Amino acid sequence: MRRRTLAVLGAGLASVLAGGTVLAAPTLYPPAAAGELPAFTDCEELLAWYVDSTLPMVGPWGLDPPAYYAMRDQQSMLTTAAEGSAPGPDEAVGSGETGTNVQEAGVDEPDVAKTDGTIVVHIANGGSRTWSRQARPAGGRDVVVTDVTGSPRELSRVPLAGRLGNAELLLVGDKVVVLGDDSYYGGMPDPMESRLMAPEFSPGQGRTSVMVIDITDPVAPRIESRQRYDGGLVSAREYDGTLRMVLTTSRPTIDFVVPNRDRTPGQARLENRRILRNSTIEDWLPSVTSGLPGSSGSSGSSGSSGAERSPLLECEDVRHPGKQSGLGTISVVTFDADSPADRSATAVTAAGELVYSSTDRLYLATTAGGGWGEPVPLADDSVQAVQQPPRTQVHAFALDGTDTTYVASGEIPGWVKDRWSLSEHDGHLRVATALGQDMWNPAENAVVVFEERGDDLVEVGRVAKLGIDEQIQSVRWFGDLAIVVTFRQVDPLYTIDLSDPTQPEVLGELKIPGFSAYLHPVGDDRLLGLGQNATLTGSMLGAQAAVFDISNLEDPKRVGATGFNRDTMLSATSDPRAFTYLPEQRTALSPVQDYGTGRTRLAILRVAADGTITRTTTGQIADWDASGVRTLPLGNGQVALVAGGKVTKLSV
Repeated sequence: MRRRTLAVLGAGLASVLAGGTVLAAPTLYPPAAAGELPAFTDCEELLAWYVDSTLPMVGPWGLDPPAYYAMRDQQSMLTTAAEGSAPGPDEAVGSGETGTNVQEAGVDEPDVAKTDGTIVVHIANGGSRTWSRQARPAGGRDVVVTDVTGSPRELSRVPLAGRLGNAELLLVGDKVVVLGDDSYYGGMPDPMESRLMAPEFSPGQGRTSVMVIDITDPVAPRIESRQRYDGGLVSAREYDGTLRMVLTTSRPTIDFVVPNRDRTPGQARLENRRILRNSTIEDWLPSVTSGLPGSSGSSGSSGSSGAERSPLLECEDVRHPGKQSGLGTISVVTFDADSPADRSATAVTAAGELVYSSTDRLYLATTAGGGWGEPVPLADDSVQAVQQPPRTQVHAFALDGTDTTYVASGEIPGWVKDRWSLSEHDGHLRVATALGQDMWNPAENAVVVFEERGDDLVEVGRVAKLGIDEQIQSVRWFGDLAIVVTFRQVDPLYTIDLSDPTQPEVLGELKIPGFSAYLHPVGDDRLLGLGQNATLTGSMLGAQAAVFDISNLEDPKRVGATGFNRDTMLSATSDPRAFTYLPEQRTALSPVQDYGTGRTRLAILRVAADGTITRTTTGQIADWDASGVRTLPLGNGQVALVAGGKVTKLSV
């Protein structure tokens, strides 16, 4: 086996500046071949596509199995998954410009807290000083601005209307862009808004709210605009002031009938098919409502500039893959934070629930099959669950400034765990995927490489047999190198050479108890792994942090580790945005949740040059739910700790 060094694999990769800023290498992608992709010429053709592709799925219960109606009032049926070039593994990586631990340099991600080094903007639970509690729905949230140049001092609060679900924000210069789920199931409708703003909710048709707040004067923030989009928010990204928001509408806004004492299942099926054939294009394409109450004036304003509802897309803006790829429409909306109304949108008739983006390409993926069984309508109007092997459809969009163009689609074998399992480099999409009949118990795992050929994403290389009968726990990409961790009883950590995209090759493998669910480069050819310690039989022993030396890719080693109590979990393993690394201090931070005591503390991990770890744990900073806890770097070894709805400062 040939010997590889990081110096060779790191040649030509992005350079890292002090503080973790990455200079992106020039793109090697060919120009987008948008003209080669099938587009709809008019609304009649688009409507025919929707109806023809959906008609076989319509049954006595419309587009849903009977069980749906027993649970539709209890939970949302919409599921969302919640990016330049990667540095080499010999380089330490800090947080992005707004304090978030992002997947790709140059691409910011929404989060519950952001900073520019002088202020912190975060989303907190209610308690607004600008609305009376009688006028404010219970459970409301505020956008809070805090001065952190000295001792933290709250400057202002802006209440979010209604009960906005899953609210997150982006900080773009002096603008705060707040995004959240505005559907009936993501939160109650805003009682201050008219029926135009709160149409009857359709199953599977989420709604997304976007609010832009001007904080040029952070003491007196001003709501500049509010829009409400049809479609559930899959994800959003910010690229040097340009925002792209991915929305999905999974079904038309059509009221189907159901069987009852006067209507047999067969009659209901025929009626539902008639209803579908009589649908209009307005039933399928998403719209956007602008000028919502609170779109002008100072903090807490409830004035309205006159709501306007308009189509988000023209029929000619919609394209389709070569074959039907899931029910629904994926829309990519592009706008500037300074002028959110000047938006553009493109769409593809497909389903999507997972987003990964580099500075050059945005990929949307959705996985079908591999569960307990998918409902398949039979000729007698009954429904049978049939298990299908998992398969993942992926759609690629080219990014060029404010232009977003759909370019290609393809199919990934198996199940893709999360967005960290995807990476683009030198014009290739690389994907770590689980293979087999069952996504929860894969037969094996693989890294598959794709390239764009016309309007197709075509597989050009694959290395398989990774972690037989094990699950992928984490993936990290470094140019021509991939690190993949799988687990069942012990933790194989694989180093994979991708320098030849057509012949990826496993270079080395390390087997140790436990596993790492998140990997982070800390410099000097070292990776910090956060996960779980375990016995040789796979029994969990509690949270663990470990350091791996990968200077010799054929012989990776663990050189340091520290464990926590049983029933503990490091929050960064489920949400990497909860992780912070300070390269100059060689210090990592992550909340650690203790399910035995119901408390969350902050773990401070100092990594020495030889890989040994020194751990300090603070007192309680939150209860067991640590989803809103963040540590934002402020420079000079200081961080802003956002926890419990307030901001404090720590020196590490």
